[in-house]
Amino acid sequence: MKPNKFVIIGKSNTGKSYLMDSLIEKLKLRAIGYRMHSIKFENEFKGYYIHSIDDVEGYHNNIPVQTVLKKKHRINLVEVYDTFGVLCLTDVLNKPKDEYDCIILDELGRGEDASPEFVNKINNILDSDSTVFVLMKNVSSPLISDIKKRHDILLYDMDNMSQDEIELNIKNKLQ
Repeated sequence: MKPNKFVIIGKSNTGKSYLMDSLIEKLKLRAIGYRMHSIKFENEFKGYYIHSIDDVEGYHNNIPVQTVLKKKHRINLVEVYDTFGVLCLTDVLNKPKDEYDCIILDELGRGEDASPEFVNKINNILDSDSTVFVLMKNVSSPLISDIKKRHDILLYDMDNMSQDEIELNIKNKLQ
């Protein structure tokens, strides 16, 4: 069985999302799941929003999940994970496998741990037979620690490997 769980870790702004975009384009992957994007105001970081790749019925598709009050004081909006996030991942789990090539779980960090149901959905996706890409910060959290301990993942550290090296390795594993 070919490996199909790819975990890409690294600090902020190391190119995890850029790498994912490159893989999707070059391998012509049909992706589902979600992506995280920065909220910026007057060129200053103000938090993150979650974007479901497929629309989630009844919701706007770009929902803030974290806001910054002061430079280092961040507030995670747990209700977004409990509602929109859970519905997004439920839709992913229910999607017919012939309609996508891979699932993207973009930019796991610390906020997700506050939502047990969201974490459960992440684990259900990782337990599936789907090809999954997990992009996550190299920080300490129960969810991230549990993912790193899994024996069914291939872990790539962007703090210690080049983007080109990781991309080539993943391409070779998928082909």
